[in-house]
Amino acid sequence: MGLFDVFKKKDCEICGKEVGMFGYKKLEDGEICKDCVNKLSPWFEERRHSTVAQIQEQLAYRAENEKKLADFRVAKVIGDYYKMYVEEVNGIPTRFFVSCDDDYMSENPDIIAFSDLMSCSIDEDSHETELKRDDGNGNKVSYNPPRYETDYNFYVEMQIANNPYFDHIRFRINDSTVTLETRGGSSVSFLGMNFNSGAVNVGSPREQQRYEAYTAMCREIEETVQRSRNTTPQEAPAAEPVVEQAPAGPKVCPNCGAPAEGGKFCQSCGSQL
Repeated sequence: MGLFDVFKKKDCEICGKEVGMFGYKKLEDGEICKDCVNKLSPWFEERRHSTVAQIQEQLAYRAENEKKLADFRVAKVIGDYYKMYVEEVNGIPTRFFVSCDDDYMSENPDIIAFSDLMSCSIDEDSHETELKRDDGNGNKVSYNPPRYETDYNFYVEMQIANNPYFDHIRFRINDSTVTLETRGGSSVSFLGMNFNSGAVNVGSPREQQRYEAYTAMCREIEETVQRSRNTTPQEAPAAEPVVEQAPAGPKVCPNCGAPAEGGKFCQSCGSQL
């Protein structure tokens, strides 16, 4: 290949559009334009190792997903940055998708059935720094009691089955980092449930409220996943017990023909009825 061959325009193997050297991405056996790349699943990571045929198959799947998305009925939305949109049938979560775009139809996020959700875990990513003061001699020393500043981000990780284009997704639900300042003890995550370990929040009340709001969202996601798995049909109501009635006795005595007036013996001849 000559030096100037690098700068030659190429055709997208998918749509046929002519693009310059900076307008396409490599496939295993060809090139694809950026417009076609943007149509792929946002969770797809194997574009460089995919063939033209495989990309065409995925785009067909994505077109079907877009049709299903138009009929998706959102029952609840959880999150601030990436949002989890949940569909329910008779109060049971059945499908969901995740998007950071309020105009999610333009992104065409993949619809995932809860039955294909293999696992869901919450990752509260935190980074703690001890705050120190100047002792007047140019030295930084600890406060008494010590003070800490901790940054928090809230991630959801999911393992997905039965999708040929991705098997793992990870997304952040908080729109920006939450920062708490504590005194008297090291701050810890809500997963440990140890805020009574001596740490007292002395920072912004708004940041504390944001922290509590995001931990509540994390729990709501966990509860939604749990509810999606409680889909066993209700037990059928027990059948009414059948009461067998005793057969009616004879209306006349079989011995003398006199009318039977009840009891086990005939009132006329004394024969057993």
